[in-house]
Amino acid sequence: MAAMINAAGLTVELRRAGSGPPLLVIHGELGVPGWLDSFARLAQRYDVIVPSLPGFGRSTRPDWIMGVHDLAAWVTWFARDRDLRTPINVIGCSLGGWVAAEIATLAPQFFNKLVLVGAMGLKPERGAIFDYFLESGMTGVRRAFHRPEQSAEFMRYWGKEWTPTETDLVEQHREMTCRIAWKPYMHSLTLRHLLPGVVTPTLLVWGREDAITPLECGEIYQHAIPRSRLDVMDSCGHMPEMEKSQEFARLVEDFLAS
Repeated sequence: MAAMINAAGLTVELRRAGSGPPLLVIHGELGVPGWLDSFARLAQRYDVIVPSLPGFGRSTRPDWIMGVHDLAAWVTWFARDRDLRTPINVIGCSLGGWVAAEIATLAPQFFNKLVLVGAMGLKPERGAIFDYFLESGMTGVRRAFHRPEQSAEFMRYWGKEWTPTETDLVEQHREMTCRIAWKPYMHSLTLRHLLPGVVTPTLLVWGREDAITPLECGEIYQHAIPRSRLDVMDSCGHMPEMEKSQEFARLVEDFLAS
């Protein structure tokens, strides 16, 4: 289902299906392993658009993208280049949630509604964001799920012996994430102070057992973004869009329709 297109100055890997209002998905640091079940569910009502960000998947990695601000600028360029009608509904997952939040502080006219899922970008006061670079790629992927072996999508994409190509892709994603979010690690020094200016209706979705970005970060986002709502999924880790796909899709649909 993935196609290679030219957009926003790069060659971009793009997954897109469905009909209805456009719904842009900005993926996280683990990339897009495939057309997820939650995407398929949402595509019954929306035109779901999932580009692989620069440096992820088969998308080009340009030398000039060196930080999250650069990714945020690129995402708005991509939407404009693909004639996506704005304001648009956006889902940002983990690193992609941080990217989306940065856009929301600068260009609120870009959004109709915003869903942030286990978003990076804020430093917790008590806990810590998991350090992907002190552990192996497999350790990081497994830690993103509360019960990996009980997740159909973990087993589908990562629950088998990896081929050399799959191993290289995981390392590519780790390298790109390190490049753009290493110092300070996975958070912004300014974002927290800018979030009170966000006017976009925002749903925050967190797994209660998130062992990557602590639930405390979701609570900080909720307190900072006016009129935002935090929904916590029980028995769920860092990737509700994969571990609880049916519940996640229903939650997003209800929010976007409200």
